[in-house]
Amino acid sequence: MHILEIPSFFPPYGGLFCLEQSKALVKQGHTVRIIANLNVSARLSPSLWLHSHTHSYDVNMDGIQVTRREMRAIPFCMKHNVDRWCSIVGEMADEYIKKYGKPDILHAHCCAWAGYAAMLVSRKHNIPYVVTEHLAPELHLKQFGKDGINSWQVPLLQEAFKKASRVIFVSEELAHDLEPLFGSNFNWQVVSNTIDTNVFVYKKRKPLEGRTFTICCLAIFIPLKGYDVLYKAFAEFIQKYNTEAQLLVAGAGTNSKEMRKLVDKYGIGKHVKLYGELDRNGVLDILYKSDCLALATRNEAQGLVLLEAMSTGIQVVTTDRTPKNVHIEGGCLIAPYNRADIMAKRFAEAMHNTSFDGKAVSDCVKSLVSPNVIGKQLTDIFKSVISSYKTQYSEQSLENTVMLRTSLKDV
Repeated sequence: MHILEIPSFFPPYGGLFCLEQSKALVKQGHTVRIIANLNVSARLSPSLWLHSHTHSYDVNMDGIQVTRREMRAIPFCMKHNVDRWCSIVGEMADEYIKKYGKPDILHAHCCAWAGYAAMLVSRKHNIPYVVTEHLAPELHLKQFGKDGINSWQVPLLQEAFKKASRVIFVSEELAHDLEPLFGSNFNWQVVSNTIDTNVFVYKKRKPLEGRTFTICCLAIFIPLKGYDVLYKAFAEFIQKYNTEAQLLVAGAGTNSKEMRKLVDKYGIGKHVKLYGELDRNGVLDILYKSDCLALATRNEAQGLVLLEAMSTGIQVVTTDRTPKNVHIEGGCLIAPYNRADIMAKRFAEAMHNTSFDGKAVSDCVKSLVSPNVIGKQLTDIFKSVISSYKTQYSEQSLENTVMLRTSLKDV
């Protein structure tokens, strides 16, 4: 198959899930390329905004050809920026088709706004499109602003969902969470995001006797991630179970003054190391130093960090606001969200779990979300979509021919 990927976000603004799925599909023998239009913020990236490449250029990322372009967003002009962004994606698709021919299928990541742009490209070039939705409702509502579900954005996104040949949610919980915003009157199914199980490989940890029990948390510093609950739970864990545990924390904003104040509030400063944002090697280094990963999230669309941690052979402690498809048996301990006391208890259970089999848990993760597994699942979906679309298109063409002949007879 010839697959054209269209992400809503791309580095440096996230969106690596698009690249990972593209790599998984290439391993299945498909031709896969990405067109990425970056919506560059003057506030978040002033240097990139000033030096934006407003014409398309090609780069190679992990063996995937990516055609990039950068759009200077105008502050406080959301609708204008959306219109421009979709229009530019349309131009990039036209250029792509002239150069490489029509792809068999368009694969958009996140409906806002790659899904909507893919719908427009599909309509113009008669190519089926699929939307993989990654974003939790909180992130959509943040974009909708004070108008909420009455925002002008909602009908456009609803249309893009309904017109898609298939909508893929990264978890069943996400599908249900988004139903109040976008409904469910469309063809959808669940496929997890993939993790690179060749990178997040199993490594046996040293016996705990004679060393410090180490917990890590890898998450951006925002209220949704529940750092206040995590620190309260960790403080109670240390005090109640009389342990000299340490907590390693990494992610965007985690070395900020606000984070340090939060750590000091719970009196755990000497037990906590704050790293800030790290690259993949830095993340792996922390995981291999740790016996357990904690995520006190208040809502999580997927929770790939949990799968990555378990893939390296450690337990995870998280909340009931994570999807069931990341609750790997034997590797995942659950606490109700916002319950620091129960999370502290789960830390103790993880510390004393002498029967934990990290290798078995790692193998289970690999069997569920490795690139090979997810690549095959996406391949099956895309083949089904293309076959149905061709049949539908042929039937429509035949119907139009019959109508034309009937009209000519009447003349």
